[in-house]
Amino acid sequence: MRAFIAISLLIFIPTVQSEIYRWTDTDGKIHFSDQPPEDSTLSEEVSQTMPPINRDASSEETKKLQLIFQGETPEEQNYHRQQKVQQRRQDQITKRACDQAKYNLKVLKGRVYFEDAQGNEIIVTEEQREQRAQQLEGEITKHCT
Repeated sequence: MRAFIAISLLIFIPTVQSEIYRWTDTDGKIHFSDQPPEDSTLSEEVSQTMPPINRDASSEETKKLQLIFQGETPEEQNYHRQQKVQQRRQDQITKRACDQAKYNLKVLKGRVYFEDAQGNEIIVTEEQREQRAQQLEGEITKHCT
């Protein structure tokens, strides 16, 4: 893909042009500049009369560039496809974790009753509950959008 863009840029981007001014000073010397003279000397804008330089759009040069900037190989395409799939999976995992953290925070901010795996009540002070809520808020801010 990058190769295609590079070739397109080389072939299809027009050359950048700025205005070019020509004037003759009092000594008879001819000057060229991208800005008109500062004094009241009469200048002529000659940009349109000058041919572009360093531009070769011949088919031979285009073929050379295409050989240099070939597109992605099938292996590269497959690699990029796998990277996208892995990124999507990671994004799904992150989204689930964020959703769970947001739910846990909502629960912590409301009336809380903690119990262990056997169903026994766990006594948590208000300070501990508030500390855990702040930790969850920090994790959500850090990892979730």
